[in-house]
Amino acid sequence: MSEEGQSAGIGYRGPFGLFPVPYSKAVFNFHWFNFYNGICFQIILGAPIVLLAKYLGANSVTLGIIESFTPLMTTLQLPAARHLGKYSYRSFALMGWGSRSVFIATSAIVPLLYFVSREVKLGLLLASLFFFNLIRGISSSAFLPWITSIVPSTMRGRYIGVDHSFVYSGSLVTMVISAVLMRGHIEPWRYSLVLWLSVAGAVISLLYLRLIPDARQSETHAASSERLPILAMLSLRPFRNSIIFSLLFTTVTGGLSVFPVEYLRMQAHFSPSTILALSAATFFAPLLVLQSLGRIVDVLGSITVIRWAVLLFGTVLAFWFAMSSGLINADWKWVLILNFTGGMGLAGINLANLHLGMSVVPDAGKNHYFALTTVITSLCLGLVPITWGWILDSLGGLDLLIGPFHLRRHSIYFLGITILCFLALLMTRILVQPKGHRVIESV
Repeated sequence: MSEEGQSAGIGYRGPFGLFPVPYSKAVFNFHWFNFYNGICFQIILGAPIVLLAKYLGANSVTLGIIESFTPLMTTLQLPAARHLGKYSYRSFALMGWGSRSVFIATSAIVPLLYFVSREVKLGLLLASLFFFNLIRGISSSAFLPWITSIVPSTMRGRYIGVDHSFVYSGSLVTMVISAVLMRGHIEPWRYSLVLWLSVAGAVISLLYLRLIPDARQSETHAASSERLPILAMLSLRPFRNSIIFSLLFTTVTGGLSVFPVEYLRMQAHFSPSTILALSAATFFAPLLVLQSLGRIVDVLGSITVIRWAVLLFGTVLAFWFAMSSGLINADWKWVLILNFTGGMGLAGINLANLHLGMSVVPDAGKNHYFALTTVITSLCLGLVPITWGWILDSLGGLDLLIGPFHLRRHSIYFLGITILCFLALLMTRILVQPKGHRVIESV
């Protein structure tokens, strides 16, 4: 292990002693980086940008394209991984994260262009989002190799739990502030103001990124940057099966950032401020469980947590289907409960699946293993929202009455991802628990 990796075991109690961790204060800066990065991306890649796009006249396919930008551009990690050996992880990330901030600023200017049509403004917004995600996709190849270099495997569950807590905290703060800014009659300058909050988060996150130790050892990077044939990587059974499960689950999550928001705005007729306020529950709920889950996966492994979390999330999606098909009323109390519970389930899946992904990747060639994982799953994540957008636009004003269910375009969407979620639950049986963890059969 590198010198920096060894220093991870010094220990630090976090702000006000609330986050005791078994690694150094320098490594803890990763969490502060992700807090402010959460403020940034939850706006530029989340509900606020979806609401702005709808305000500018975007249809479902356009929303699907916006959702697809991030995963499709993330596929650039694979060619980018070949160049990681020429830079330190920190400098590579700083170059990319600094450059992408420019395009958040251009997005913030778009709503203020009163002298051009909505169609032109929508086109400019799409261009800004494209280049933002292009640079982000390339530079993100540094992060997983960087983290695994400075955080030993025995404490990664704890690390992920705390890190995700900071991400969700930043997202929670963002949704609350955005909801306040978007109250009442919506003027274009309000959308711009919310986007400038994203710019501020991006700039502050860069300051913390500079403080994170750069785990750079020539022999370590020579091994982790080692190029391996794709078929050779896929021949590793735990790695291959982890990708298969992730691929199936991405068919569930692809589109979750845009189509539930579109449903609440267009079919349930919620105001933008209400949608953003209710979205805050999605980020508050995980804060209650993430630290405990981080400890659990370090002791028991990831698969048990994945199974229970997928079961919970599938149940939540079934209730979204019931609400969108008229079986239960679409009021704010139901949405609050479902956002709260769904946020908890999705957080558990993300934490445990990331922990499993780190565990099944060997040190030799790890840059390329991580990049291959990201490329394969991102291609699926990119195609899924475009496909759903095309399906939703094709369904148009569909309203079929089958028993107690009114099957409309969004109820078809929720029914589809509910079925896919329970199929993913069945597919957890192929996951392979890395050695050193005890497996408990739960489902």
